Amino acid sequence: MEELKPGPLNGVTVLDFTWVLAGPFATRTLADMGAYVIKVERYKDGTNERHLPLIMETKEGVKQSSYNINCNRGKKSICINLKDPRGKKLIHELIKKSDVLIENFAPGVMERLQLDYESVKKINPRIIYCSVSCFGHWGPYSHKPGYDMIAQGASGWTDQNELPQIAPVSIGDMNAAIHACVAICGALYCREKTGKGQNIDISMMDCLFSFHENTLPWYLLSSALGKPVEPPKIGRLHPGYAPYGIYKGKNGYIVIASLTQPRWEGIVAAMGEKYKWLLDEPRAATVSIRCTQENAPFIHKVVEEWVMSCESVEEAEKILEKYEVPCLRVRSIKELADVDPHIKAREMMVEVEQPFVGKMKMYGSPLKMSETPCGVRGHGPLLGEHTEEVLTKVLGYTETQIKDLYTNNIVYHEPAVEKLR
Repeated sequence: MEELKPGPLNGVTVLDFTWVLAGPFATRTLADMGAYVIKVERYKDGTNERHLPLIMETKEGVKQSSYNINCNRGKKSICINLKDPRGKKLIHELIKKSDVLIENFAPGVMERLQLDYESVKKINPRIIYCSVSCFGHWGPYSHKPGYDMIAQGASGWTDQNELPQIAPVSIGDMNAAIHACVAICGALYCREKTGKGQNIDISMMDCLFSFHENTLPWYLLSSALGKPVEPPKIGRLHPGYAPYGIYKGKNGYIVIASLTQPRWEGIVAAMGEKYKWLLDEPRAATVSIRCTQENAPFIHKVVEEWVMSCESVEEAEKILEKYEVPCLRVRSIKELADVDPHIKAREMMVEVEQPFVGKMKMYGSPLKMSETPCGVRGHGPLLGEHTEEVLTKVLGYTETQIKDLYTNNIVYHEPAVEKLR
């Protein structure tokens, strides 16, 4: 793995009390941006991500989780016994040295650990403290536990589908994670000007709710005018935009998106003489006419009929591209990981040396910055792999002090860490 130049958050220390995905995805992004992320893990057991699939055992007998590697690459794992006063003292020392603390436990957990914002602020008044949870820390739902699936149902995303289903990715977690990163960067900038830290409360439900692109605005505008329009359900073909959807062909699917008049004329030209009549069809006359619940189904039907008439979706894509129609054959996960030329060119699949695994591919960073590049800055750490590094580098502990902490069961690292030395 080629060493990157310092990122935009170089010099920022993040104390990471996160688990599962919403928090870890946020801190992974901060690590990609060059922050020094200290992942605090449960004593001996480790974070939840280490126990999620796919778990495989290497030839050395070391178990590794693909979930954990993906979420926590580039971070520094430290394992501390928080039930011991000396363990809590270590955390307090780390708080003093940190710029950001981020957690995504259910509301109340950090209070019980006496690590809530008010407690932490007394230790470090400049701290930027970010909490991510399903419903936030106030409001009538705030006491409810929640995961991504709960946030999808609560925010209207599940109800928006023609057939209620789980999104193929954890949109609630990752959407909230990126909102958390934006808020943290904003708070860091504000602190540069004012010297003040602050508390950030991110709700997965809030973030997903704010992402309703058109269905909710349709309802809000029509309600304001006294003629409320019930938001339509979404399937593979958009109920109110056309041509805009996932169209079925003989050997797969192709996505086509055309919301301007010149693009529509290009589609009709690509479809050939047989469909030239569409240029005089009243239901397809303008963008505003095509993009209605009344006429979109008609447009979808005609376009899919043409796609199905092609020998393959590859042929449909080739024809449409001649007329500069926005389209792409649907790619598979395996294809993207192994052979897609654009993913490769954009460095969205990079090779990293993972302990006991060897070279393996990981996501690159989608944040492309010319002077302060973002990207993978380390492998997925073993449990407690960086305990000694953090104690030495951040807190200035001596070898004797660290040995004493291990002897008294205050800190820990898994046995495999010894094999890395």
